[in-house]
Amino acid sequence: MTSASGTVIVFLVTLVCVSQAVDIDGAWSDWSVIRTPCTKSCNRGSSTRVRSCTNPRPSGSGILCTKMDGRLALNGIDYKLEPCNDQSCWIDQWTDWSNCSKVCGRGKEVRRAWCGVEVCAEDQALEETRDCNTWNKTECDSPCEELKQSCPQYGICDDLSTDEDPIAECVCTMGYKMNSAKTACIRPPPTTPTPRPIPTLPPAQKVVATVISKTASTVIIICVSICLCIFFVLRIFTPDRVIQMNMEIALLMAHIMLIFPSSITEQPTLCTLVSILVHFFFTACFMFMFLEALHMYAFVAYVIKKEGMFSRVQNTLVGWGIAAIIILFCMCFEYENYGGSYHCWLQMDTALMYGQLLPIVSLVILTFTLIEAAGAAEYKPLKGVDKSQLTSAKFSQRTNLLILPLVFSHMLVGMFSEYEQNLPLYGVFSILNSVTGVVVLFFHCTNNQQVRMKLKGLYAKMCKSSGAR
Repeated sequence: MTSASGTVIVFLVTLVCVSQAVDIDGAWSDWSVIRTPCTKSCNRGSSTRVRSCTNPRPSGSGILCTKMDGRLALNGIDYKLEPCNDQSCWIDQWTDWSNCSKVCGRGKEVRRAWCGVEVCAEDQALEETRDCNTWNKTECDSPCEELKQSCPQYGICDDLSTDEDPIAECVCTMGYKMNSAKTACIRPPPTTPTPRPIPTLPPAQKVVATVISKTASTVIIICVSICLCIFFVLRIFTPDRVIQMNMEIALLMAHIMLIFPSSITEQPTLCTLVSILVHFFFTACFMFMFLEALHMYAFVAYVIKKEGMFSRVQNTLVGWGIAAIIILFCMCFEYENYGGSYHCWLQMDTALMYGQLLPIVSLVILTFTLIEAAGAAEYKPLKGVDKSQLTSAKFSQRTNLLILPLVFSHMLVGMFSEYEQNLPLYGVFSILNSVTGVVVLFFHCTNNQQVRMKLKGLYAKMCKSSGAR
């Protein structure tokens, strides 16, 4: 009994020891000293080392070895790649750098190395490049030598080279501009001018300006009307008087147009008509003053004996006809510029200004030239010259030197006063209007011999009747 129990105890102890010996955790051995051949002989290949989970082997419930990537080594083996043969496959010998690919400019330089210990991938030579610059501003030709032949018409080459780079570009001349594609020089479109702000007068000043300008126009209308009535009553219609009469009618009608109320600007058609008529009547006025100077010159220079170079009808048709032709010409090209947004006077801010002023200035210059030519030299008298008409012509020669600048200056001041809406200019315009009316009335009446005779007779009768009393 004792021996049997002892055997059992020894058996149990043996089982416990055996069971405790099975549960062993695994551990890695050292990496193998021997490794696989390198995958490449140059340009860095790789070889493999190996280790096993045998130090000790896992047994029983022991833990398996863990690989480098964190996974369990179920087969008990782990592998590790190591770099090898890091040396380059290329011979460590480069050629010299080549010449720059560009003469007098920026280019590239090249050098090469040749394949060495084994066949290299793709090519048997290794190539390197680097930037180079051979430009020298003092020694190299100007880039314009090449570019100027390709510049478009009206374009020239402009050398803008720096110390580092040759630079040139085509630039346009004579007011032309390069198009966006840099292929042609074109005329730039006209710039749109900034609209001129409409000038205005304070209400009180506007009332004053209107009153004085309309009053002055009324004065000249009254004076000219009196002059016309005197000659109609006396029935004086000599050729020189017919010229003056037409000039007075043109001046009268021009100022009748000017006394229209400013509200007509609200009626564009009527405003355009008034502007055209103002232009027409002033042009006719200066045309008849020129014809009067021509008539006067013909007498003073003894070109004719009496009655003038043209008949009454011819003078009338020429004066009104040429004025009408000038106006029709302007209307063909600038009709839309007649009239205005704030006045119906002659426009100063459009091309119509040239159509208004150039003919009138030309007539003024020609008239003064005839007046000066008539008095500049002694002319041989003609026999049978009508002395009364000759005397009237000489009077006209002198008085026109005063009437012509008065009419011209009051027209110009009137244009500027309306255009600028300037009260002082309105004042000057009013004074010139009044003076012009009085001067025309006085000199047109006193220059005519028949009127002078009538006035002398009337004066004698008045003196006789006063002496009888």
